[in-house]
This record gives sequence, C-alpha cells and structure tokens, in this order.
Amino acid sequence: MDERRRAAAVIVRDGRVLMVHERSRRSGGGEWWTLPGGGLRPGETAEEAVRREVFEETGLVVSQTRYVLEMPYPSGMTSVFAVTVADGEPRVGRDDGSGPEQLGVDWLPVPELPIETNGVPVPPLMVVLPTLAGQTDGVESTTGALSGSESGSGSGAAGSVAATARRRSSTK
Repeated sequence: MDERRRAAAVIVRDGRVLMVHERSRRSGGGEWWTLPGGGLRPGETAEEAVRREVFEETGLVVSQTRYVLEMPYPSGMTSVFAVTVADGEPRVGRDDGSGPEQLGVDWLPVPELPIETNGVPVPPLMVVLPTLAGQTDGVESTTGALSGSESGSGSGAAGSVAATARRRSSTK
C-alpha cells in the first residue's frame, strides 16, 4: 500500500504559529491541533497542495512558500513548508462533511523545539488532546517515526502547546 502524501504549512506571526483544531468524525474519535495542510490530490505538487489547503482551512492566501523538510504523519509522509500569507485574519474553513471536523484556528505560542530548519520553528505536526474522562494533562505528539511516537505527560513543548490550545480554541 502506498503512503499518503501530505503538505503542511508553518505560518508564524508575532512569535505565534497558526494551528487548526480538528475532531474526528468517527465514533469515539478524538480532537487534535495540527498545522494547516492535507493530502495531495492526483497530479498536484506538494506546493500546490499547501497553497490550496491553507486557503481551504484558514481563508488565508499564500504569498510565498519555502520547502523545509519531510516529516512522518499517521497516514504517511508530509512535506513541510515555511509559508508567508497575505494580510488578514484566519477563519474556520467551510465544512464539506468529509475528513475531520474543523473546530477552530488559532495563533499559538511557538514552542521551544529541537526541530528547527533554516530558522523555521517546526512544531509537532499533530498534538492529540486527551479524550478520557478525568484526564487533563496527557498529550501525544507525532514528531518522529510512528513506531517510535511518544506519549507526553503534559510537560515539555507538546504539553505546553496542548494546554494553551485547550484554553484558546477559536470555535465555530
């Protein structure tokens, strides 16, 4: 089976990175914060996909892209781009009923992370919020190989992003 190809955008403004808050449509599915992005369509380049996905998920128009690196994601590999957008404020994308439900978008503090390439702070591609009753601090961050992904205890950069994200979601 072929890996799914994705593209994601790192958009930084005033020391904050733009993240998208999503929820699974599957029964019992969880919630997470992720970089704007998504799957490549047939015949589409990663750069074309990141431009399209940023607009679909945030309403922002991409003015410049710069390829940064490839990172693993639960469904395959993701091409990560440093992206500059035209002026404007992000908004929640239109829900077409497919894929995860978009709950909000927000500028979150850029965490101090070891993954930085040419001055681009690349946060975890996905920070999963806990769904168990009574659990408030756990997060899971997808930053390395999937077979070696680690669960955090709410400490460190991923925990900080998730804690801030839980408090700050811009909802529909």
